[in-house]
Amino acid sequence: MARFWLVSLTLGMSVIVPLASADAFESQCESQNDYGWPRFQSVKELQASPWATYFMNSYGELPRKFPVCTFDLHMLDAKAYIKANITGHKLTPQNELKVGDLFMQLDGYMIYHREWKALPPDTWTEIAHTAYPTELVGYWVWRTRGSGIWYNTGKTKVFPTPSNPAQIHMEAIQFLTDGCSLKPTAKWPRSESDIFGTCAREKGLDTLQFEPQEGANFTGTFGLAGLTEMVLVNIDGMYNCGVKDASKTPFRAGWLASRQCGCTNYETSDSCGLMPRASFPSSITGTDPPLCKRQAGPPFWNRWKACDPSTCKQTRCALPSATSNTLVV
Repeated sequence: MARFWLVSLTLGMSVIVPLASADAFESQCESQNDYGWPRFQSVKELQASPWATYFMNSYGELPRKFPVCTFDLHMLDAKAYIKANITGHKLTPQNELKVGDLFMQLDGYMIYHREWKALPPDTWTEIAHTAYPTELVGYWVWRTRGSGIWYNTGKTKVFPTPSNPAQIHMEAIQFLTDGCSLKPTAKWPRSESDIFGTCAREKGLDTLQFEPQEGANFTGTFGLAGLTEMVLVNIDGMYNCGVKDASKTPFRAGWLASRQCGCTNYETSDSCGLMPRASFPSSITGTDPPLCKRQAGPPFWNRWKACDPSTCKQTRCALPSATSNTLVV
């Protein structure tokens, strides 16, 4: 008999999501339409295609469970895609996207999907993350099937993303702060660590999911097509690997999370920060903590220096060497 889990989507409104086992993954080949993306019925078919090269260079192995539908992937490794000489889809501007289109996002390629479903508890999913020094508690990610970096949702809760930017995250904030032993600071961005990290942990949650933004012309968030937010509650985003000791990262790699992620905590540059400068009034009064090391004082006017988000490092899992058991980046 199936078990079920209650997901709160909006105030006073809920939806039932089936519970999953600890080894659950998102369904393969759920879409009847492949939108021009190849579907492989066997490893033999895959090996006769340039996609075999793609999977080896992005996942470090070939899929083992078939059929495999490449339309299932939301994110594509652009370097692996080009190296495999895959053809058949031209890049489409974001303002012209239709389901199945290839487009650029997060310095890589993505396949556009209109449909979005909340992930059940205890389900392995793929994510993308950039380490910022201000993510003290909690780990913010984009949900990006195809990235090759796996995390288990554990106990999860879903929140809406309203069309009004001023209301984004508000329902989550109200829920997480209710009964929290820590009174969140008024200073941003530490307040996010207090609420989405410390208070969320007190609620016994492992992940938070945010729906696509309401009223948008495409499925996405903050004007970014194909991207929706998650918070991995029990690890910390200032570390690429979520924990100080990279060897103890909870992330997995390979096809269907087949191996431990060979993760590296990259050194944070002095200019690495979430954005160049905070919005008003924090841009004047300063943030807590500073967005990047170069904004730390004294002198106090350092807070007006610009950070450079492009110097922050994305989380990656190293590929296994073709000739040994060592890992290569």
